[in-house]
Amino acid sequence: MNKLINYIYIGSEKRLGQLKLFKEENFEKVTKLNFSNERDIGDLLDTEVADFEGNIIVILLPGCVPSKDARATLKKIALINQLSWGWFEGNKKFTDMISQIKKISTIVTKTPNTDQGIYLSRELYFSLGGFGELNKFSFKEISKRLYSRLDPQKPLPPLIIKSKKVQVS
Repeated sequence: MNKLINYIYIGSEKRLGQLKLFKEENFEKVTKLNFSNERDIGDLLDTEVADFEGNIIVILLPGCVPSKDARATLKKIALINQLSWGWFEGNKKFTDMISQIKKISTIVTKTPNTDQGIYLSRELYFSLGGFGELNKFSFKEISKRLYSRLDPQKPLPPLIIKSKKVQVS
């Protein structure tokens, strides 16, 4: 079976060097995308996506692991091969805290945070022109561009976060 989904972890070489990856199934590819400067993320990501022949790209930060349920759902989405995108539900504790602070739940549900990961079909990624010229990696910025093309899928089950501190570099 061909690889359908590419889980791409982005981070510095030091941060990704400490990362233990989950055991991939035969339809999955797990990639560590090391960068030395945040400005390099766009080019590295564009190259990785262009070289991948599967349908779904998942962008994650070190320490985030998709649950088995989320991975099974992503497989179904990849097999359908439709333009789609979305993110993983937030950790309940985190979502509740943000809701209390903002008192507006729509802000929490409309834009993925970095600890939620984001997934999108490969074709949709390139229809946006790739990652683009952003100075800093931002799920918020890429989700704005995706919203202009297509409504997101219902969020997938939350990611398992294995480290207390999740950051790009």
